[in-house]
Amino acid sequence: MKLKLAAICGVSWLVLGGAAFAQEQEDPRDALIRQLAERLDVLERQLADQKEASSADAADIRTLVGAVPVTIANGRPQVASADGESRFAVRGLIQFDGAAYNELTDATTDLSNGLNFRRARLGVEGTLNKVWNYNLTGEFGGSGTESAVLNQAWVEYAGWKPFGLVNPLRVRLGAWATPVNLEDGSNNTESLFLERPAAAELTRSIAAGDGRAGAGLFANGDTWYTHAVLTGNVVAGAKAEFDEQAGWLARAAWIPSRSPDHAIHLGVNASGVFEPADTAAGSPTIKVLRLRERPELRVDATRLVDTGDIASDGLLQTGVEFGAFYKNLYVAAEAFKFDIDRSAAGVPNASFSGWYAQGSWTITGEKRAWVNTTGGFQGVRPTKTFNPSADGWGAWEIAARHSVLDLNHNEGVAGAVRPATAVRGGEQHITTLGLNWYPNRTVRFLLDYQLVEIDRLNNAGLQIGEDFQVLSARAQVAF
Repeated sequence: MKLKLAAICGVSWLVLGGAAFAQEQEDPRDALIRQLAERLDVLERQLADQKEASSADAADIRTLVGAVPVTIANGRPQVASADGESRFAVRGLIQFDGAAYNELTDATTDLSNGLNFRRARLGVEGTLNKVWNYNLTGEFGGSGTESAVLNQAWVEYAGWKPFGLVNPLRVRLGAWATPVNLEDGSNNTESLFLERPAAAELTRSIAAGDGRAGAGLFANGDTWYTHAVLTGNVVAGAKAEFDEQAGWLARAAWIPSRSPDHAIHLGVNASGVFEPADTAAGSPTIKVLRLRERPELRVDATRLVDTGDIASDGLLQTGVEFGAFYKNLYVAAEAFKFDIDRSAAGVPNASFSGWYAQGSWTITGEKRAWVNTTGGFQGVRPTKTFNPSADGWGAWEIAARHSVLDLNHNEGVAGAVRPATAVRGGEQHITTLGLNWYPNRTVRFLLDYQLVEIDRLNNAGLQIGEDFQVLSARAQVAF
């Protein structure tokens, strides 16, 4: 019995000792495999966590993209915030002009045929938190003589509604072009002809115009518009000034009658210079004003009516406005007066004037609309865009205008020396006929014929005016 128990104990010791010895002698390859398996398990768990996080991020991105509207309206890219209170848009404008001149009388100037980028603008505009508006635009075109300049740079607060206003009073600071008259109240991308009437354009140059620094108030309702603005110099002014000009603008426009088929516009405007610029360095101070204008075309930059520098203490411009449309017929007319307060002792003040009347008929039947934020008329919007396969030919319009700008003051008679206090700036008459084609809301083509008649005497009483014809065209892309 004792022998049997000893045998069993011996066998058990051999088994247990052999197992321990086998464990101590485990194959290194098995240990390596076990470690690799454990590491692979850890990596698989980390990869699963990353996939879950990536899926959540992708869902967040899809939600964000879906919440931020990105649109392209009439070629203009625009991004808006999810709550609709902020937006950002890119603006662009290209106007490429060409003209050919035909002299009808002996020319005293050499007018140049050719091509010109009248406007080439690129800018951004937007709204922040629903009540702050801004604009930054550069101008790379012009009359062929200017370099790139700042066109607009302003910020505006539009969150205040005093006096029971339905629309907010807009308070603006920076540099921009205030719509100083009815013709200026229509965007230059939607004007009837290549250029505004000479008298209306001259009004812009007094205390407004592109890139004019200022601070102003703008208000409007559904049927009225008004503004009051204090202005300084043009930001990119070419003429050296040692004390900048100070001026002002005021305008009020009203629609006494309107329906889907018609609207009648009445308005008054005024602008002035109460502190002419000092154009001389040091002493004495020399303050002058000058009125001049081109013949409603910028391919050639020559100004054929010009008062020259007038020593002055200030200027007052006043104007009246009328406009109307009935279905596809549109008419407009304005008259302006310019009174210069001359500073020379014993010299009477000088007065000048100008006016225009114009009209158009949209062959394809489109109607215009009145815009209450600028106090002007909106241009033609084609009902059918150009697509011959779908019987779409865009919008077609014919237009006519006659304008007069008189920069003479007590000019005397031909053949006689200029009277001492006279101004012989010249009198300009322009008759224009136009054909406009709007393939869509972004692209536009204009073809104009002009008959220009200039009557002007020099200091000796000799005629230096001239008559000529111009055929001009424009290709435009605006978004």
